[in-house]
Amino acid sequence: MKTFGTKYLVISCAIAGIGAAAAMPVVASQESFDIAAAARAQALTSWEDTIKQQAPSVEGCFTASFPSAGWQAERCEAPPSFVSVPPATNGNGLTTSARSVSADSVFQVGNGVDYAAQTRNLTRSAVGTFPTVSGVTTGTADYSLQINTNIGSNPTTCTQFGYSSCQTWEQFIYSTDSDGSPSNGRTPVAFIQDWFFAGSASQYNSVGCPSGWYSYPQQYACYRNSNAVSVPLVPVNQIGTIKLTGSATSGGVDTVTFTVNGTAHSVSQSATTLNINKIWKLSEFNIFGNGSDNPVVSFNRGSSVTVNLAVNDGSTNAPSCLGNAGQTYEQNNLTLGSCTATGGSTPHISFVESN
Repeated sequence: MKTFGTKYLVISCAIAGIGAAAAMPVVASQESFDIAAAARAQALTSWEDTIKQQAPSVEGCFTASFPSAGWQAERCEAPPSFVSVPPATNGNGLTTSARSVSADSVFQVGNGVDYAAQTRNLTRSAVGTFPTVSGVTTGTADYSLQINTNIGSNPTTCTQFGYSSCQTWEQFIYSTDSDGSPSNGRTPVAFIQDWFFAGSASQYNSVGCPSGWYSYPQQYACYRNSNAVSVPLVPVNQIGTIKLTGSATSGGVDTVTFTVNGTAHSVSQSATTLNINKIWKLSEFNIFGNGSDNPVVSFNRGSSVTVNLAVNDGSTNAPSCLGNAGQTYEQNNLTLGSCTATGGSTPHISFVESN
């Protein structure tokens, strides 16, 4: 049997020991980095929960930065010219051909094709995130993130605007370009868009739109935008860093909050603008094209995005996940997978879309 001399055995052990010792700092450094990253992620989550609970209850624009839990007032931007329209057939059964895409285009998500979370009680808030984004190489592009409420009858608002019957719809929006003008580059903002649908053509023609609202006669509708708040421009492949929140409080304010990388921006309007808190029971969240003038956002082949929509109706009940319940016309080119609904401390729906 072949044997090794003691001298060589000692040398071999010494070399192995040196190698292991050299590797230990690298392993320890990686472990420390992972622990620090996990701790920061947990701290950010706690911070986001705190600032949500302490959100300003007045109209205006505000910002908060991690780790401070305090909100500071910031300058509001003028209402944007952005228009995000309802599906081709809205709740009134009216169809418009004002928006179209090329005949050979096939877009799987949007124009009514999407999942939505339905709550048993009135929805107080909804939070949209993308927990997993993989295979996406699409960078800077025009798109919007939207939390859309249901389009439904709202007697309080009907009376407020002088109508015997009507429907209302509210959108909490992040847009990468609020005006679509190439002359000033991209102007990313967060804001709220309000819609009012008249119950009949005769009333729409006789009463018209409330002061400060724009007409959309294709669907006997009126719409307006709230003030906007400037936010960062986030490439498509980085949407996993964004959290979009919409909330509506009776007697208080409706608020959209855009959070990314430890900084939050919010803008609020009076709850009586649309009284959406009186009818909100269904929520849609997704990535779409950037308004009716640029209605489609396209992902590269091989993209996969997980969509998570948490809804709060004051209970721990799991929401219902409804298919073909999309509330906006804008689209993307991903195909929907299956949807799951979960109750507990954070009731939510979750699904994957890919191509």
